[in-house]
Amino acid sequence: MKNDKLYAVITGDIVDSSKLTSSQRSRLLSALKSSFNTIKDMMPDGIHASFEIHRGDSFQGVLTKPDTAFRAAIAIRASLRHGFKTKQRRYALDARIAIGIGSIDFLPAGRGSEGDGEAFRRSGQTLDEMKGDQRLIIRTPWREVDAELDIECALLDALINRWSGEQAQAILGQIRGLTQEKAAKEFGVSQPAVRQRLKSAGGWAIEKLCHRYEQAIREKEAQRLIINNNKHRSL
Repeated sequence: MKNDKLYAVITGDIVDSSKLTSSQRSRLLSALKSSFNTIKDMMPDGIHASFEIHRGDSFQGVLTKPDTAFRAAIAIRASLRHGFKTKQRRYALDARIAIGIGSIDFLPAGRGSEGDGEAFRRSGQTLDEMKGDQRLIIRTPWREVDAELDIECALLDALINRWSGEQAQAILGQIRGLTQEKAAKEFGVSQPAVRQRLKSAGGWAIEKLCHRYEQAIREKEAQRLIINNNKHRSL
């Protein structure tokens, strides 16, 4: 299926999953599946290969629109943090996620675990190389974009590390496109409570990061399309 189209492969695993009890692992699977359903609802036509869970703590999915991958990653991490509420935020559940953007050479019957290509290699290698407190890294065909996103992902990690379960829920509602009124009704709280949670969680900064990521990817995709079209005309 080699072509000029770009995809986003999201590969991740759960941080310190070996420390979870059997009941906690059940909650983990529930939270992960909930996040995947959220992504499917957010982008019903944007999933090329459905998210699959491997070995109980690793997962992978393929998106047809690379500019949606940043919000998808936030949805997964917010779902985990909300699904595992703890009194001490440093013990909140989180995932390491690597997003690889590029072409795909091979993807049998939509099974991401058996796929191959630039996007898969970037995603897999990046997750393997992730160190320390890094929780989200994005690798694209463009080095200057990678350099910028490294900074933005580090800032996102710093924000997420501060979220309470309730704040993560509010951010998840924002990522899903809910108004504060609709979120309040769904969460069973007041609209001012949702507004305060979003403010404390840096909701406005999260939205700016999402917009900047989307802008950068779309601009590069447009440039890539122009270059490829010019190449085809010259043949």
